[in-house]
Amino acid sequence: MAKRDYYEILGVSKDSDERTIKKAYRKLARKHHPDASSESPEIAEKKFKEVSEAYEVLADEDKRSRYNRFGHKGVDFDGGGFSWDQFSHGADISDIFGQLFGGGQRGGMGDIFSQFFGGGGQSGPNNRGDDLRYDVTMTLEEAYKGMTKEVEIPRDGTCGKCTGSGAAEGGIARTCNTCRGQGIVQKVMRRGFMSTVSTDTCPDCKGSGKTVDKPCGDCKGSGIISIKKKIKLQIPPGADHGFRLRMRGQGGAGPNNGPKGDLYIVVNVQKHKIFKRQDNEIILDLEITPAQAVIGDSLKVPTLSGKVKLKIPSGTQTGDVLRLKKKGMPDMSRPSLIGSQHVRINVKVPKPNGKTRKLWEQLRELDSETPSFLDRIMDKFG
Repeated sequence: MAKRDYYEILGVSKDSDERTIKKAYRKLARKHHPDASSESPEIAEKKFKEVSEAYEVLADEDKRSRYNRFGHKGVDFDGGGFSWDQFSHGADISDIFGQLFGGGQRGGMGDIFSQFFGGGGQSGPNNRGDDLRYDVTMTLEEAYKGMTKEVEIPRDGTCGKCTGSGAAEGGIARTCNTCRGQGIVQKVMRRGFMSTVSTDTCPDCKGSGKTVDKPCGDCKGSGIISIKKKIKLQIPPGADHGFRLRMRGQGGAGPNNGPKGDLYIVVNVQKHKIFKRQDNEIILDLEITPAQAVIGDSLKVPTLSGKVKLKIPSGTQTGDVLRLKKKGMPDMSRPSLIGSQHVRINVKVPKPNGKTRKLWEQLRELDSETPSFLDRIMDKFG
């Protein structure tokens, strides 16, 4: 079943501003929240997740731009679809949850965010692995066909000797006493009657929430080592310059068996020698002779899928554009939708030589004998 359009889900137009989109989402979030909806919990939760996914994309300028251009394939929910841990706009509806459930009551804000957004207001250990970026350079032909490629990426991997615990044989990984497993510590600074509280990574466990009494010799107690990982990339047909593909869990390993980061594939499409691209349309500049322009011709012209015949109508002028349907780029969101190739004509006038000068002089005499359109108008009304 095809996914619904995000703008349709929120009931807004494509040119809606940020404020309008936020207002629409807040209204739908209040309506469909499972604990406030009159519908069954299963249906309400499904709708609540659907509107939240739409808002996650449309409230983010970069994601919205890629969605507008590439559809659902252009946003970062590859491999498994949208999940609550990808929702980054919980603050936009936190006051709604507070009104619905009472911020000070048990089962209120903290439990709601824990249920839907993974963790609520409390910060856990900061032992998630690093997000990585890998740039892929493609030719326009490769972008047209799509590309499958195996690459080797350096990253942090789980230590094989201690299986990521950071502890040597006989050692034990314990909850850090300094931060009590939170991975962060608070610092209070007092100035007169005023005080400020700041948080920082725990200096003892380095944010992992755990310490080991006997560190592993290979990873020095971190649980991670530097490795090179082979990964199979699949770039869909129609990818444009700047397209990003997110591979969840393919980034660096987290310290002491922390969750892995994500890998972001960024596509760079090289400029082509003869083709220019505008979205899914391809443009080719073609030179023809005056004879071909006057009489017409049938020529074989290059396209991304091979050479095809192009009919040059008689009387073709410089600046005319001839269209080859379905010879452009495929649309990433709808592969069956293929753009066109537009051939821009330039009539190239050659410099005459000894053999051709007489022919051109004869043509000029014929032109002078044939009254021009302006001459005919002047004769009629002059």
